[in-house]
Formats: sequence, C-alpha cells, structure tokens
Amino acid sequence: MKLHLVNDEKIINRTIDMFEQVFPGDNLFLVDTKNDDFKWVEKRDCVMSMPEFLKKYDGEIYEAVYIHYLNRHKMNLIKKIDTSRSTVYWIIWGADLYNKLLAPEGFSLFAPGTWGAGKKAGLLSRWSKRMKAARNVKFIKEKVDCIVTDTTDNDYDYLVKYYPQLKGKKWLDFFYYPIDVILGEELMNSSTCGDGIMVGNSASTTNNHQYVFEILSKLDLSGRSVTVPLSYNGNPEYIKEVCKTGRKLLGDNFGPLVEFMPLRQYNELQAETGYAFFGNLRQEAIGNILIVLYLGAKVFLCRTNPVYEWACSKGLKVFEIDNVTQEDIDTPLDEESRRRNREILLKLYSRERLLSLIAGLAPINAKMKK
Repeated sequence: MKLHLVNDEKIINRTIDMFEQVFPGDNLFLVDTKNDDFKWVEKRDCVMSMPEFLKKYDGEIYEAVYIHYLNRHKMNLIKKIDTSRSTVYWIIWGADLYNKLLAPEGFSLFAPGTWGAGKKAGLLSRWSKRMKAARNVKFIKEKVDCIVTDTTDNDYDYLVKYYPQLKGKKWLDFFYYPIDVILGEELMNSSTCGDGIMVGNSASTTNNHQYVFEILSKLDLSGRSVTVPLSYNGNPEYIKEVCKTGRKLLGDNFGPLVEFMPLRQYNELQAETGYAFFGNLRQEAIGNILIVLYLGAKVFLCRTNPVYEWACSKGLKVFEIDNVTQEDIDTPLDEESRRRNREILLKLYSRERLLSLIAGLAPINAKMKK
C-alpha cells in the first residue's frame, strides 16, 4: 500500500485519479485537516483525515510514502509511523521550498517597495525561521529518500545550492497539471486567443501585485480590463490592500476576481487572456502559467524567478516583466511562437507522460533503513 500525505486542495482529486489509474486500489490519501469535513477533496474509500488515520494505525508498514507539500503536521505523522522499509518521497510544491527553506537563507520573495517587502521581520522572527528551516532540512536528510520536483526541475538545483548537504538525495520529476485533462478537447483544439490582461493567480503576497500594477500603470491600457484572480489563497487584509492599490494605479481597468470560479469557467477566462503577468520571484502559479502559455498568451515573468530560467531552458517563448513596452502589450504572440510553445508543453505535460512519471514513483524495492 502507498501512503499519500496531502492538503485539502483542488488539484488533489485529479491527483487521486491519476495515482489510482497507475496503482489501482493501492493508495491511501491522508488529508491534512482536523476532521473529514473537507472543502475540496472528495470523500472516497481511499481518503481519510490524518487524525482519523492515527486513531486506526496499527503499525502497518507502507511500501511508499508521498509527501505532497512538506509541513510540520506531515513530518510529525511520519515520525509516528514505521517507515523503516518505506521509500519516502517529498514532492515539492513551491512554498515548502522557497518560503520555508530558501527565504530564511536569503532568497528574495518580494519585489522592492511592495507590501510584502515592507513587512520587516524582527531578529527573533528571522532566528525562528532559520531554526524551522534547519529542522526541515534535518528531517529531509534523515527521512526522505527521493526529492521530486513539480514541473520546474530546477527547483532541485536551488535546493542543493542552498543546502549542499542534500545533494546526495535522488531526484525525480513529476507534475500536477496534465494540460489535456485540465482543458478538455474543445479548449485543447482552440486556435483563438483574446487580448485581455491577467495579473497573478491568487491572493498570496508573493504574487507581488503592487509591483506589477506599477509597471502596468505606466502603459496605455486602452480601456482593457486587467483581471486579477484573488479568490484563492491569501488573507482578507492583503486582498483589501491589492484592491485598494489596483484601483489607485489602474483605475477602471482594474478587475478583481474575488468569487471562486469552476475550472471550466476559469479556463474560458484564461482563453480570453492575451497577456499574463506573474510578478512572483519564486516558483508559483505554475499551473496557470502552463495553461495560458498553451492557449497562446504572452507570459511575462521576473527574470530572477527560477520559472523564467526553467521556461527558457525548455525553449518556451516568455518575456521579462521588467522590460515590458507598449508594443509588447499591443502585439499578440506570433503564430510560430504560439505553435512552438504548444508543441513543447503538450510533449512535457500530457496525461500520458504524467502516468509514466507516476509509474516511476514506485517504491525502491531494495530500500532498507538502519
């Protein structure tokens, strides 16, 4: 049996389907919640809450344990169960690497002058974050056998750059976003692309909304709406700040999206997007980036964002957010670049390839811990 430690997130239902197709009836998904009143994850026979599992745990040894996003609750659970003959995988999401491990060691998450950068952490807070990072690294070194990157494989390079003591860990590839599954046949074959502008993917502070708004405010938007998804993640205080700043800098062009949309409706909105701006300095919003790139939009990223480095290494046509010009937002992506982006993405992020990668996450049979 394979044990999965997951968050109560939208992508998990699709993840369950994929793992169940490769390893039918051989998965158990533990949701990191206090009870089984899940918001996003569907209730199935192979799903239960972490507290419910611990009440029933009888010492069974699982052949593989998959940590989908590393946090304290999941580390504590693994310490309570026998993993002596388990292969333990950490599947990196983003915040668990950049916010919790790299930022305490100096990796920048916030653009200068933005709301997030303005919140200076005190000495005690900085010390606490470094201590927590050291605790996580110790856990990874002692308990994790394989480090698995989600979509952007250079996440592993950044991890071992900041923590060379983890260089000996095996690396494997994975992703949560099979484009053909997410879009469906109609949008997969769509050849049209709108001229709308979208900023970010959520209300997390690391979207650096203010930074992007200031750049766009210097351009002629010609009455075009700037859609800003804020219905996911984040907190009310930050959402309020984003809306205030957006109205101030973009005026009537500012279009906050505060109500959650079903996936198909959100995909249709993305299909109307011709220009997508992501002010993140870390790996984030990767699902949105893949989809709008596939649909033909111009994608603007911060040059220092590892996702920009990753996209260029794959041959994808992306643009630097810092150097955007009026011509950039008045000229759609050319047909050849759209065709090339679509070709690359479909080869890398199809359902078929994801199933093959999941098969590669099978337990390491020879594993035996001292």
